[in-house]
Amino acid sequence: MSMELRKLIERERVPYSDKEKLFTVLGLLLSGRISIGKAAELLGLRVDDFWLLMHRLGIRYSMLDEEEVEEEADAYKRVFKSNT
Repeated sequence: MSMELRKLIERERVPYSDKEKLFTVLGLLLSGRISIGKAAELLGLRVDDFWLLMHRLGIRYSMLDEEEVEEEADAYKRVFKSNT
């Protein structure tokens, strides 16, 4: 790890003790190499606690790709449109 990155990690107030491990796991998650469940497991956290940690860090993450998001939004609209 570069000295610049190490200084950045140390400077940031991240609510997790092993910041290097956290950022490594986040990199794997955000690059699609591991699942949210695996990321939480690697960090020794429950999935809901990991979601909360990501929220505190300002990390937005979706398990759906853009096409899946559109499909879900369309299905949502159809369901609620049919109920009115």
